[in-house]
Formats: sequence, C-alpha cells, structure tokens
Amino acid sequence: MEDHFKDAIDIGSKVSALANGSDDNNTSQRLSFVLLNEFNYLPWSRAVIIALGGRSKLGLINGSIIPTEVDDPEYAAWLSKDQLVMSWILNFMERNLAEIFSFSESSLDLWDAIRDMYGNQNNAAIIFQIHREVASLHQEGKPFVQLLGSLKGPWNELEIYRPHTTDVAILQKRTEEDRIFQLSASLNIDFVDLRSHILMNPELLSLKSVCATIQREEIRRKVMNRDVGVSETCAYQTKLMPQDMNSGSFDHGQHIPLSD
Repeated sequence: MEDHFKDAIDIGSKVSALANGSDDNNTSQRLSFVLLNEFNYLPWSRAVIIALGGRSKLGLINGSIIPTEVDDPEYAAWLSKDQLVMSWILNFMERNLAEIFSFSESSLDLWDAIRDMYGNQNNAAIIFQIHREVASLHQEGKPFVQLLGSLKGPWNELEIYRPHTTDVAILQKRTEEDRIFQLSASLNIDFVDLRSHILMNPELLSLKSVCATIQREEIRRKVMNRDVGVSETCAYQTKLMPQDMNSGSFDHGQHIPLSD
C-alpha cells in the first residue's frame, strides 16, 4: 500500500509536457508517468486536467463542449476527438481499473464515473503518509538545496489535498486531523492494523472517537492475554497432576496404614 501512496506523492512532479510537438492523434499516449490507482485520484485528476487543458480538449470532460447530434456534419469530428480523449484517460490508469471503465460511452461519462467511484474517498491516509514522509527527511550531509528539493514535492502534494482556506470550520477540522495523525504515528507497531483501519474509514473519526477506539482495543488485548495466561497455567497444572489421579483410579476412601 505504501508504494501506492508514494506514487500519489510523486504524481505532482511527473505530469508530461504535452505541448512540445507530440502527436495529438496518438491514442496510446500517456498523459503522465503515474497512473490512477485506488489512492491517488485527487492529484491524478489534476494532472489530467492540466494535460487536457494544454491540448484544448478540457471541454470534453467538463461539459463545455456539447456533443453534436449523430446526423450533424460535425459529429464525426466530435466523436474522433472524444474517443481520443477516452483512450488517453484509459491509458492514464492502472490496467485493472481501466478495464472497469472501458465501456463508457463518452469521455464525459468516463470522467464522471471515475469521479463518482474515487472522488469522494477519504484522503486522510494519504495526508498522513505525506506527513510521515516529510518527518522522515533529514539533511544527512546533503546540500541544503537538495534537502529543499526533497521537501518541495510533499509540500506541493499537501497543497493539493489541503488547499489554502480561511474557513474556520475547515481549519479546525484540519487541526483535529493533525492531532489524529500525530497520535496514530506514535502508536506501537502492533497497532498498525488498527491505525490503517482508522485512517481508511470513508469518513475520518473525531479525535474523541479515535481515542476511544484505541482504548477499547488496548483493553481487549489485555483481557485476551490474561485469558491465554490462565489457560496456559491450568494446562501446566493439569500436566503436573499424578497419572492415577488423572485417570480416576485413585480411591479417595482407601485407608493407607501407617508403618509401625
């Protein structure tokens, strides 16, 4: 999964230069080196918009270019451009995802279908990963300019997921998200599955709910470990019992004479 997050972080710096004499009619052309996966819709869609805008074909996916009627003399020209854009977008996706959307009727239908499936996803896990990447970067003897260049990519990526705003409610939400990220990053490694579950929720929980979830899991583990310890102790004691007592052959009423 982290490889997908890394791709999402790198996408902002890998948008292809489409205005440098490349062939507009090349249906196999990729608009970027980074393909759409389940985690990088937002930067991916931005790269597509930039690429298609540079070729004056953005209107085909934003609805500003209206499809003509089939009997219109301009229909063939529109269809050619529309199918060209569809092929570009499909080639800009991981193969297993492209197969899902390959039967879309137009580039607008394709674009809307992709947005409906991936556009409303919770980006908390990706933002968390970006923060972790930034925190892990150190100069380590490298020139300052090189360190700055390493930081610019994640910073720019974070701007995509968290554009500038003065909305107080959004800023308060981001503050709470940052506290959740800090809390999640500080958990022991054996909580990694729980952390992934929290961050991958369709809607990120509140800080209070996250704390309660972690607390419940910690209590559950303590109870489970205690039960396992009791079971192991009982099993050990049973193993130490005399064989005749285990078999039930010992006569508890039998008188054992004392020696003279």
